[in-house]
Amino acid sequence: MFSKDFTQSVFILIISTIAVAGFSLLSWVVPNIFMAHDLAKISQAKPLTALELEGRDIYISEGCHVCHTQMVRPLEAEILRSGRANKEADDIYEFPNLWGSKRTGPDLTNLGRKYTDQWHLIHLINPRDVVPTSIMPSYPWLFDQILDGDVIADKMRVLRTLGVPYTDSDIDGARLEVVGRTRGEALISYLQSLGVDTMHDQEQ
Repeated sequence: MFSKDFTQSVFILIISTIAVAGFSLLSWVVPNIFMAHDLAKISQAKPLTALELEGRDIYISEGCHVCHTQMVRPLEAEILRSGRANKEADDIYEFPNLWGSKRTGPDLTNLGRKYTDQWHLIHLINPRDVVPTSIMPSYPWLFDQILDGDVIADKMRVLRTLGVPYTDSDIDGARLEVVGRTRGEALISYLQSLGVDTMHDQEQ
């Protein structure tokens, strides 16, 4: 009887939605607000450069986060395969986070500087040229599409309101860093940044 009422009553549905959303807010968002300052003190995370930030948006727009996680769990097998496990303080500048849950391809948390820029270029143009068994799509057009950098400064201003410590100098020089580069170059720049800020911690 309750199941019937739940599915047919708009009032019950609204109340249930508010209750679930309220619980999520209290258990996930509110604690993070109070912990953010302490996490920033211990975090080794570095804000992305303008080109890396543009690359991150391309990574999202092309759906890379659907097949690749950025979350190494603290399990021996995962650490041996993918490197240092994630820590909460690693992602304080991630909006939104790209932890993911599906690994059609390998985890990319600690990918940065594992391969050369040339390797990434070949891999993005035709993954089978470097990984014969890969089922990843090819992205050759990314290297034909030129960035104008018109909105990168605005993106950085928004992120600064969320706590990413971009300076006025960072923002003023953002367009010049991005304009004229290809979307493929920006994506490679982002991929090469992954895990670099925690490399010292990995070596310890």
